Amino acid sequence: MDVPYPPHALMERVGGPIPSYDEFGAVCRRDFLALLPPSFGWDGARVLDFGCGAGRTLRHFGFEANRAAEFWACDVDSDSIEWVQQHLSPPFRAFCNGPAPPLPLPDCSLDLVYSMSVFTHLTEAWSAWLLELHRVLKPGGTLLATTLGPGAADILGCSWDEDRIGMLVTMPHEPFSAGGPVVFHSQWWIREHWGRAFDVLDFWPWGFGLGGPQLPRSGQGCVALRKHEATLTAEDLDRPADDPREWAAVAENLAVVHAREARWRARGTKAEADLENLTRGRSWRLARALSRLGHPLAQRSTHSRRQARPG
Repeated sequence: MDVPYPPHALMERVGGPIPSYDEFGAVCRRDFLALLPPSFGWDGARVLDFGCGAGRTLRHFGFEANRAAEFWACDVDSDSIEWVQQHLSPPFRAFCNGPAPPLPLPDCSLDLVYSMSVFTHLTEAWSAWLLELHRVLKPGGTLLATTLGPGAADILGCSWDEDRIGMLVTMPHEPFSAGGPVVFHSQWWIREHWGRAFDVLDFWPWGFGLGGPQLPRSGQGCVALRKHEATLTAEDLDRPADDPREWAAVAENLAVVHAREARWRARGTKAEADLENLTRGRSWRLARALSRLGHPLAQRSTHSRRQARPG
């Protein structure tokens, strides 16, 4: 299937231009396939790419979509969905979803949902979305979702301690236009909380691409889940377990957030001091003197000063 590439701006939203865009999509397809349970079959299957972006992973499932399965895709980014609808449909069908459930899909209508780099950014809404995917999956349906774990500890900026990291949220107020919050999950926490709605079939905490030197790693781990029958609320999934690691994880999350905020405050203080030193310097005094004389060099310097000031 000869598939066009989206505009550069849409590729940048999910990790970069060709060839990395194409290579990481191929990595995701390959490793999602490896995590599928042996009983899964493509003939007649209904599949959802949850958080598809502009189709980085979806584009690599053309063979299955054209011959055996029905593929749906959704994302909150309307520009990406519009591009998918114009360039990848058919065989794929795409729709834009809101920041909170529901999805416009019937109960128990899907055999497989896969989700790349979505739950790695969901903070408050994770439990509501997990239950929504539970709703649309058939009994025994499969959910494949990537996570950030020990394989991405370098992003976390501190050592990985499985017993002290449950669901750890960093940059909680980062806007999604700048990448959004970054969320890490330990394996025990996934089994405890996500396991209330799903059976955990497999867990790859160290990232995609292990055992495949031809393609790069995506930097994310993945969990394979099977829906089991349960009537739950988001609060049921959120509720802490009777496990001392829950409280250790809360303390660790607070420590990480406070440390990150302290680093940003220190950077801000240093930037203010640097600007103050700059405006007191000889070159700046010279620029001000030239400005009074209407010298053209001063106009350039004054413009630079305006750009340097915060806000």
